This record gives sequence, C-alpha cells and structure tokens, in this order.
Amino acid sequence: QLLAERADDDTTAILSDAGQWTWREYLADARATAAAVLQLADPQRPMHIGVLLANSPTMLIALAAGALGGYVTVGVNNTRRGQALADDVLRADCQVLLTDDEHLSLLDGLELPGVTVVNTSDPAWAEQLAAAGELTPVATPGAMDPFMLIFTSGTSGNPKPVRFAH
Repeated sequence: QLLAERADDDTTAILSDAGQWTWREYLADARATAAAVLQLADPQRPMHIGVLLANSPTMLIALAAGALGGYVTVGVNNTRRGQALADDVLRADCQVLLTDDEHLSLLDGLELPGVTVVNTSDPAWAEQLAAAGELTPVATPGAMDPFMLIFTSGTSGNPKPVRFAH
C-alpha cells in the first residue's frame, strides 16, 4: 500500500552512482520485474524468489518487486561460497534466483535443481522486462505476511532463513 501510494510521485526515490529514479520510475521498474519473475515462477511451489545482488538499485527494485508481486524475496548472502551457498538457496526453496554479472561466478559449478537463475545484467533480461506486460500479483500481502527471508550469520550451525513481515 505504501509503495502504491508513491506510484505517481516524480520526486527522487533512488539516487546512486548508477543513476537516479523517481518513485514513478522505480515502481514501474519494480512492477515490470515482478511481472517477469512471475512468468518464470511455478504457482504450485512456494513463491520464494532469491536475490544474490549487492546493495544497488537492482536490489532495491527486486525488493519492491517482491512486495508488489506478492511473493517472498529471499536475501541470499553474497559472502557464502560453494556448496554452502547452494544449500542456502535450496533451504529457502527459491525457485528463481536474480543475480548479476558481479555475483554470477559465485554460482559456477553449483547444482541448483528447480532454480531458474536470471542474470539481471544480461540484455536478454531487459528484453524480458520490456515484454512482461501488466503485473498480476500472486497475493495482496497483509502487514504480518512474510515480505522477506534473511539468513542468520550461522554462528551456531548453518545459517537459517528468518522471516520478516511486511
């Protein structure tokens, strides 16, 4: 609801070295991202969409996309490596994993059955976004519904996904 209220706002929402987005642009990008992600997702599985991204506009867009699309965004820890990283993605039951050129090599050689990996830096992703069409959310989340899963540090064993509500 808070994001929807900003949909026609032309003030600055994101300002970074990568550029500047108004709220209108930011939320349009988030809706396109959500629509494209949902085209890749299996509605019979938990709607968990992983993000293996840096603190960037792409990450902010992915977070808003999850909220607008009604699915759960999973913040995959970009400090994890190898099988531990794969285990995190699979433990959180991610069916789509958004990453970029900077993080794609972390997935080299990993088996991620049932996970569609999307490189958001690839021009093909921009084409998918442009062709995604209108967003039809999978749900309209309430305040207590899960917004995101974030992994613990793993100091007492393997990291575990912790639920954060809207």
